[in-house]
Amino acid sequence: MKNNGEKGRQGEDRASRYLTACGYRVLARNVRVPGGEIDAVCLDGPTLVIVEVKRRDSRKFGPALHAVDARKRATLRRIAADYAQIVAPSAKIRFDVVTLDGQLLSLHRNAF
Repeated sequence: MKNNGEKGRQGEDRASRYLTACGYRVLARNVRVPGGEIDAVCLDGPTLVIVEVKRRDSRKFGPALHAVDARKRATLRRIAADYAQIVAPSAKIRFDVVTLDGQLLSLHRNAF
């Protein structure tokens, strides 16, 4: 039986492969910044994309997308702004979410 860390890593690996297949360039994964972590930083053309990956093996607590609530979105906006100011201050930023509900993988572009 896999622990949550292993399941999360596998989900992020699958999401990264999918993003690459969709034409994204994955620049970094699991970027730790003050106040949190960014699951993936990508380029989609000239746009810097901050990607949150959420996995749910069961629908017991609802779909994975519901886990990206208002508090999580606010945290991601804050840490992404800090990150972008250092690495790409003039870049246009977009937030995408990749969800894994069981085996179903979905990409939510411009999710918030």
